[in-house]
Amino acid sequence: MKKAFLFAAILAVVSPPLPTAAQSNAASIAAALQSWRDACSDPNPDLVIGYMTDAVATGNIDVRKACLRQVFASDNVDLRSAALRTTITALPRIRFRVSPEAKEGRLYPAIQTGLIFQATDGDPVTGTAKWYTLVNNVEPSDDYSGTVAVLSAGIVWKGRIYGPGGSDICNLSADLAEGSRLQGIFHCGNYGTYAVTADLLD
Repeated sequence: MKKAFLFAAILAVVSPPLPTAAQSNAASIAAALQSWRDACSDPNPDLVIGYMTDAVATGNIDVRKACLRQVFASDNVDLRSAALRTTITALPRIRFRVSPEAKEGRLYPAIQTGLIFQATDGDPVTGTAKWYTLVNNVEPSDDYSGTVAVLSAGIVWKGRIYGPGGSDICNLSADLAEGSRLQGIFHCGNYGTYAVTADLLD
C-alpha cells in the first residue's frame, strides 16, 4: 500500500496535471475570438469594414470566421456585400455542392462530390479573383480557369472546365442567401445546368 502511495506521489511530481494551463490557454483564445465578434458587430459599418480587413490579414482562420460570421448575419446590405467581397477575394479554395439535373447530365458524375475552384489573385478593391476549376483535372491549369466577380450581393464566374468529352465554357452565378450561404446555378454548355450551393465559412 505504501509503495502505491509513493508511486502516485512520484507521478504527480514528474507528470503534473495540465488542465489549469489548458484552461488558461482556452480562456485566452475564447476571449480573443469574442473580442473579434464584438468588434465585427460594431454599430458603425465603416469600422466593421476595417475590422474585417484586419481579421483576414491575421491569417488566422478562426479569427476570420469569427468576424465574418457576425457580418454575414447583419441586416446591413452594404456590409453583407463587403463581407462577400472580402471573402471571395481571400479564399484559397471553395467547394460548391451540386444538385443533379432532372436528367443527370454527363458532367454530374465528375462533380457530384463537389464543384471545386482553386483561387488566386484576389483583389478586394475590384472584387475579383481568378478561379481554376478542378473537375477532372487535379492540378490547376490556365486552360481551365476564369474570373469571378462580386456584384453587389452575388457573384458571377465564366471560364472553361475539363469535362468528360473535353473542355467547354461554363457560367456560374450565385447570390447570398441566408447567412454566409451562396445559392445559384452552374450552366455548362452541353454538359447541362445544375443548382449549386456553398457556405463561405466552411
